[in-house]
Amino acid sequence: MAGLWTKDYSGWIRSALPWALFAAGVLGLGIMMGAAWAYESLNFGGYWAWDPVENASLVPWLVLVAGIHTMLIYKHTGHSLRSTFLFILLSLLLVLYSTYLTRSGDLQETSVHAFTGEGITKWHLRAFVLAFLLPSLVLYIKRFKLLPHIAKEEETSSREFWMFIGSLVLFLSAVTIICMTSLPVFNKIAGLFVGRGTEVFKPLAFSEDTVFAYNRIQIFVAIILGILTAFTQFLKYKNTSSKFVWRNLLWPTLASVVIASLILAFGGINYNTYGIGYLGAIWLAIVSSVYAVIANSAYIWVGLNGKLKVSGGSISHLGFGLMLVGILISSSKKETISFNTSGIFINFGKDSKEKPGENLTLVKGLRTDMGKYWVTYEKDSAHPKKPLWYYHLKFENKENNEVFVLKPNAFINYKGNEGLMANPDAKHHLGYDVFTYITSLPDPNKTKDTSTFKTETVNIGDTLFYSKGFAVVENVSSRDNIPGAGMSPTDSASIATIKVFAKSESIYTVDPLLINKGGNLMSFPDTIAAEGLVLQLQKVQGNKVEVGVKESDSVMQYLTLKAYKFPMINLLWLGTIIMVAGFAVSTVRRVQLNRNKLQKI
Repeated sequence: MAGLWTKDYSGWIRSALPWALFAAGVLGLGIMMGAAWAYESLNFGGYWAWDPVENASLVPWLVLVAGIHTMLIYKHTGHSLRSTFLFILLSLLLVLYSTYLTRSGDLQETSVHAFTGEGITKWHLRAFVLAFLLPSLVLYIKRFKLLPHIAKEEETSSREFWMFIGSLVLFLSAVTIICMTSLPVFNKIAGLFVGRGTEVFKPLAFSEDTVFAYNRIQIFVAIILGILTAFTQFLKYKNTSSKFVWRNLLWPTLASVVIASLILAFGGINYNTYGIGYLGAIWLAIVSSVYAVIANSAYIWVGLNGKLKVSGGSISHLGFGLMLVGILISSSKKETISFNTSGIFINFGKDSKEKPGENLTLVKGLRTDMGKYWVTYEKDSAHPKKPLWYYHLKFENKENNEVFVLKPNAFINYKGNEGLMANPDAKHHLGYDVFTYITSLPDPNKTKDTSTFKTETVNIGDTLFYSKGFAVVENVSSRDNIPGAGMSPTDSASIATIKVFAKSESIYTVDPLLINKGGNLMSFPDTIAAEGLVLQLQKVQGNKVEVGVKESDSVMQYLTLKAYKFPMINLLWLGTIIMVAGFAVSTVRRVQLNRNKLQKI
């Protein structure tokens, strides 16, 4: 009878492992789908900004992946069961805690995506988290000594030793991220003891410095994980001879060194914004990531004889390595290409992170120099259902005559939710993306046209002067019997051809129209937005014409654009697909192994 009460602390591993792999694949795919959505839809200039909502999704995934590795360690060696219990419990608890972080509103000052409302109060969420947290930790602590473990330490030459090191690095990375993200929550807890409103811990603001605050830590995580995912696969469980390791790792190592050296020598990776030390860390991370890609490819081909059905782990590591390479190159070589060449500088305000020198103002209809491109703000169009305007921007590559049109959208709402609302657009190439978004539009409340027309009576061929140049009335043509609905045979129309010569040496031709309908004159002026000039044909009498001239700053239509070049970003998306495919292959294999074992029983 005593055997009936024996607790099976390890039997669940076999059934849980396929589910854990499936969950890691789905959650990883979801995180990167969110990154792709942010890249295509948000205007912070990238796919990841270490926003608390992004962090809240990443941290449970990191801990879950750590738990999967310790599960595998236990299955093969009997080590790390205690760690497995801890990681799997924490992955669930962190999902619940992430729900609290993103839905409580406690992060609204540090996140652009912190939500609150929908009938859920902070205390509902806090109680929900505590209802799972406290019993789980109490049970884990209470049962800790009862969990099977092997007193003998793993050999440093064994696969399980380095797999555990990798799991520990993933876990410590998750702890670092969640602690930095939770600083506002820590302040609220500290406020209970030192006084409400006291800021004991300084939260990280949503800015470029925040990105660096995370990156300067996680860059070393990338270095370690890249190296570990490269060579750990070549080790055996329990113990591995050094001769075996070097026989299998020699050529992948040499190939990785050569390829990484070529990337560093000719790739132009010289990101030195934060000093030579950080640049050196980027170089090391690129070397280790390339090592992960080459070594895992070699292991699939040599170690597993190209059998993809049993290569799920190596496929995931290969994809992860490609993701790291894509992240490192696209981020470190992210290039601003919208440097101001128009001479029109916009004041973005003291709280804005935008730099006027890195934003190009485009005047409608005026072809503007932007590095290797000519860019023209051609036209704009309205969304059929939403209060959005799409701005058609024509890009002409100076080097290869490539022409494409991007349509970032934006609108300004100066009532209620004040400010610019913008969404980006990007041109995707195989080796790079051109990423654009609008950073400034004219304030509609400040650009109302209050100027009036000044009438000039001239002969055909005469010259009109305005503040930025002069205009010549070249010709006026009139005709009766105008075709069109609502026009009678006695109605007439006159059109003037006027050539405008600007001080900027630009030349324009305008065609203002005057219609006489039943004795009523209807004038249709023509506009040169770049000059802020409107010309109106008011009267035609023989060789003499009356022309209305109006100058107004509100006539000029313009927008201010931020543009980046993201090189090799497709490696990130390709790596994501391969990594998720690896999780899928591993899940299917574990399900099949479980079924085979049950059939034997």
